Amino acid sequence: MELWIPITVAATAAQTSRTAIQRHMKGPLGDYGASAIRFIYAVPFSWIWLFLVFSFSNAHLPKPGLEFVLWATIGGVAQILFTILLIKLFSYKNFLVGVAFSKFEVLLAAIMEAAFLSAAITVQFGIAIVLGVVSVFLLSFRNNTFSWEELRLSLQSKSTIIGLLSATALATSVISFRMAINSFPESGFLIRASVTAAIVIVGQALGLVAYLYVVRRSELKAALVLWRPGMAAGFFGSIATTTWFIAFALHRAAPVRAVGQAELLFALAFTVLVFHQRLTKIELFGVFLLLGSILLVIFS
Repeated sequence: MELWIPITVAATAAQTSRTAIQRHMKGPLGDYGASAIRFIYAVPFSWIWLFLVFSFSNAHLPKPGLEFVLWATIGGVAQILFTILLIKLFSYKNFLVGVAFSKFEVLLAAIMEAAFLSAAITVQFGIAIVLGVVSVFLLSFRNNTFSWEELRLSLQSKSTIIGLLSATALATSVISFRMAINSFPESGFLIRASVTAAIVIVGQALGLVAYLYVVRRSELKAALVLWRPGMAAGFFGSIATTTWFIAFALHRAAPVRAVGQAELLFALAFTVLVFHQRLTKIELFGVFLLLGSILLVIFS
């Protein structure tokens, strides 16, 4: 098994834990406050990791260029938008379906990689993408019944629009971060990923703090008062970001994100065991269809 696969699975476990904490804090913090804690409290953990990486290596700190700044900024903003949209989506869908909706970004990431990075898409990977798209259609259903009219109404619903927008934002951030990481060609994959993660998280935290202070000061205050769950979200968030970036440094973004759909298994456990939410038969079928696309990607 290639190294990027277990690293990606670790990233999905950390990401699901972080998202579950944010979903839990949505009530007391609001959509924007719950979104911000993953960035604000991740800063110290990301820089501690960066310090440890350089302490045990003889590598030099790579100098970010204009290309890095451009792609890191685009990726950072897109990731913030994705997080806010995902938290909003939890108002309309249960935890598992909300997470599953964002997985449509695998298709978008593959298209973007083919367009910007000249990456080839195999027939087997194309089939996996199609299965993923079909599963999103199933997950968009409002009721536990199948009909073309239900599909039409579900695809036009607010929850579906928010879900697809969140997937678009996530795909944009994934490709942008990989471009930023690849702008350090003279460094090893661990150095490139760790430096990128540390710099991006600082920028995101500063941007969100400034926005909340000006526009939503009450949510910022609540996020600072409730610092214990914030630290937990930041801890898992920093692990998720760093491990994602390491995986992106080792392999193409689309296959990495496809394997990252294993997050649905963790999300299923949180949905049933922690949040005690029920799933319809169509939702379950959509989730397992999406998981089937993962196996196609892994063995392609």
